[in-house]
Amino acid sequence: MFMPTPPPDPQGEITRLGREVERLQRRTKIMAIFIGVLSGLIGGLVAHTLSRHLGASGLEATVYAGGSFIATSMFMLFIEEKLGLI
Repeated sequence: MFMPTPPPDPQGEITRLGREVERLQRRTKIMAIFIGVLSGLIGGLVAHTLSRHLGASGLEATVYAGGSFIATSMFMLFIEEKLGLI
């Protein structure tokens, strides 16, 4: 004999979708922070390379790289915050 399948529980489906959305939002926040730090690393590397190319000493190049890392990372995190990613 034919046994109809019961209709899906809409409340359970909403709860499951809510958990999935929260999981994806956490992942987006983690990726946004990761992208900000990687952008800072690239900025620091570029600053270090340019300063060494232009004749700065090792210590000066390191200071430029550190400052550029902090500035670039904070700028990226500021933009991500304004976009609502963090």
